[in-house]
Formats: sequence, C-alpha cells, structure tokens
Amino acid sequence: MQSEGDPDQSSVMSSKDSMQINTEESSSRDTEQKLIKAYLRKTDLRILPPTFAMYFLSVIDRNNIGNAKAAGMDKHLGLHGTQFNWVISAFFFTYIFFEVPSNILLKRFGPRIWLPFIAVCWSILVGCLAAAKSYGALITVRVLLGIFEAGYVPGFIYLTSFWYTRRQQAPRIALFFSAGVFAGIWAGPLASRLQSIKGSLEGYQYIFIIEASMTVAVAIIMVFMMQNYPISATFLKEDERAAALRMLEADWALSPKAKYSTQQVLRALSDWTVWAYAIIFWAAATGGTTQAIFGPTLIGAMGYTSTRAQALSAAPSACGFVGQILSMALPRIYERYSVWIMIFSASACAFYAIIASVDKIHVRFVFLCLSNFALSPNMPLVSVWMSNNVLGATKKGVASACTVMLGGIAGLIGSHIYRDKDYPQYRFGHIFVCICNAVIFLIALILNLYFKYENKRRDCKNESLDADTLTVDEIDALCDNRPDHRYTR
Repeated sequence: MQSEGDPDQSSVMSSKDSMQINTEESSSRDTEQKLIKAYLRKTDLRILPPTFAMYFLSVIDRNNIGNAKAAGMDKHLGLHGTQFNWVISAFFFTYIFFEVPSNILLKRFGPRIWLPFIAVCWSILVGCLAAAKSYGALITVRVLLGIFEAGYVPGFIYLTSFWYTRRQQAPRIALFFSAGVFAGIWAGPLASRLQSIKGSLEGYQYIFIIEASMTVAVAIIMVFMMQNYPISATFLKEDERAAALRMLEADWALSPKAKYSTQQVLRALSDWTVWAYAIIFWAAATGGTTQAIFGPTLIGAMGYTSTRAQALSAAPSACGFVGQILSMALPRIYERYSVWIMIFSASACAFYAIIASVDKIHVRFVFLCLSNFALSPNMPLVSVWMSNNVLGATKKGVASACTVMLGGIAGLIGSHIYRDKDYPQYRFGHIFVCICNAVIFLIALILNLYFKYENKRRDCKNESLDADTLTVDEIDALCDNRPDHRYTR
C-alpha cells in the first residue's frame, strides 16, 4: 500500500509524460523552423537575384527611349510636335491588353520558360530600335515591345504566390519593385556613358544595343537558376519541401495543382475591389512612369546640359529607391496597408503642388526628389495588399494582371501630360500627378472602411471551413469568399 503523504506515482508519471511530450513538440517546432529557414534561403537565392536583375533591365529597356531623346534621337530622326510622345505611348497600347493572357500562358508553360522567353523577345525588339530610321518604325517596334514586356511584372507577383506565404511576399515584392527605382538611378549615368562611345553609330544607338544585350544575358542565367514550383524544385531536400508545403498550405498559398477556372476569371473581372487596387496602381504608376521617362527632360528644362541632366536624373530615383526600401519594413511595424498608402499619397500630393506653384529651380529640384520618395512605395504596397486579399489561383493571376494592366494605362496617359508647350515649368503635368495622388488617398480610405465592415460581418456569422471534406479545387473555387478569410486593411 502507498503510505499516506507519499507522492502519487501515477501523478508523477503523468507529469513526466507531459514534460516529455512538451519537449518533443518544442523540438519538432524547432526542426520545422530550421527547415523553413533553409527553404526560404534557397528559394530567395534562386528567385530574387535573377528576377530583380531582370526587372531592373526591363525598366531600363522600356524607358531608355527617354534617354535616347536626350542623346539626340528625335533630332536625328526628324521627330517633331507630339510625335515623340506617341512613340512613348505606343508601347502601352499593347502592354495594357497582354498582361492577363501572359499570366494564363505563364501557368500553362511555367515561369522558368515563360519569363526568360518574353525577356529575350523584348530585348531583341529594343535592339531593333537602334535600327529604326523613321517615326513609323519607332511606333511599330514600341507596339511589339509592349506585347512581351506586359507579362513580366504580373508574372512575378503571381509567381511569388506559389513560393511564399502572404506575409513573406510583402518584403520580396517591395524589393522587386525597388529594382525599377534602382534602374532610374543608373539609367541616366549609364546612358550618359553609352552615348559618349565613339564609333560608326549615333550615341543613342549604342544605348539601345548594349542595354538589350545585357537583358539577353540575364534571361539565359534565369533559365538555369529558376524553377517552376516548390513541389517540383530539385534544389530542395525532401524534408525542406515537406515543411514548405505545410507552411504554404496553412497560409492558403496557391497550389500548382489548382486548375484554370473560367469562373474565377469572371469573378476577378466583376470584383470591384480588384479594380480599386488597379486604379491605385494606375495613379501611383502615373507619377513613377512620368518621372522615369521625363526625368532628364524636366531637369534639362531647369537649365542643365543634356549630359548633366542625364546624370542628375539619378538623384530623384535614389530618393525613390529609399522610399521603396522603406516600404519593405513599414507593414511589419504596422500592418495597415491602406494607412501607409494614404500617408505617402498625401505627401506626394503636397510635394507636386509645391513643384507646380514655385519658380525657383533649386526648390523645384529638391521637391522633385521628395516627390519621388513619396511616389515609390505605393506600387509595391498596393500589389502586396491585393495579393494578400485575393484568393483563388486563377482569380489571383487575373487580379495581378488587371492591377498592373492599369499601370500600362498610366504610361499611355502619362506620355502626354508633360507637353512641349508647357516648357519649362510643365505645370500641367505636375498638377495631373498631384490629382492622381488625391485619388489614391480616397480609394485607399474607401477600401479600408469596406474591409473593416466585411471582416466584422464575417466575425458575426462565425462560420468555419471544413477543409477535410473539400478537394483542392473546391477550396480554390471559394476564392476570397472563404468564411475563414479576413481581409487585410
């Protein structure tokens, strides 16, 4: 018999068992975290360097027409009036319409093949710009260029939805977009050096040829570095793959097994929030695109020489780069994308109002730099916000494409807001961008209030999802109408 006052042996055994279970669970969690860290490290090294470099070159390739103008292309080819503006905007006529088809083809052929393929195609066309001898030839090549460049940005956003959780996507998409601003830092100085080459060609022709060659080189590297999806990636160990798939499934990341759905295409096109994100992206891209293309022109109008204006155009881009890097950290501090978007859009609105209202050159240049700082974060912020809130493999692919598609319309309209007749102040263009940022503020506020209402409504209904009784396709078909989904505000 157990004497009175002796410890209960069953109680002691139970306590020991409990401690052992807790230790095993803790060890299992530590192992899982190590596997996920290894997965992210390997994935980042495979995906981020080539896609960052390619977007850097993509932005240079689409905007080097502005550097070529500063290098004398318009005079050499006899362009006059608004012809140069139409050369710029010709790119965006096709860029707008080929983003959705490109994401569908990406799903069909896989990102490892599709993204390098379109990069090689557009780089060949950039090289053809050097051979263009007339206004009509420039228009034709720029129209074709828009077809192939259209798929790259929505393709990357879509790609990250298969490899990362929604929280992990945010800094990586911000880093990706920072490559575009980083391109603005180097585009001017690089073009300045290339146009100075002494040879049998005009200076602007060397800009096109050499920059196109750089894109081909990175596209070849991309084929060997990238792989399509985690489930088939050969650079992962089996335990790393298993841990990654568990993590992605828990976060509702997209599954490569999910089938193409026409119904989800229609859902995306009829969802007003998708178009709200797209309008924000359009308004943000209007400022970013015009800065990238007309930066040397705006600075040259302040009295600087062509070469000096090319070099000084790096300063506003450097400020934009800082702003975009900052956007990687801000959602981690306070996860309200709408609030950060409203802060940056209000700041940009104020800065452009100042540029439009003052005449002093140095003041205008300083606020041109500050405005680029405030403009740059909103494109990655709204892209991540959209990606967090839209579920469904096909719907997210279409939503990504629609969001960036309206960015193409920004280029189409933005090509005509800085007009020669407004030289040297260009007030019309500055006021237009100011109004665009006011629109961003308003739409972000509306989305914030709507998502707050919708989340509260779903909380009151208190419904749950029985994932065990549904197939992958059935869960995917629910999109963001899943009862357990809550919108990020």
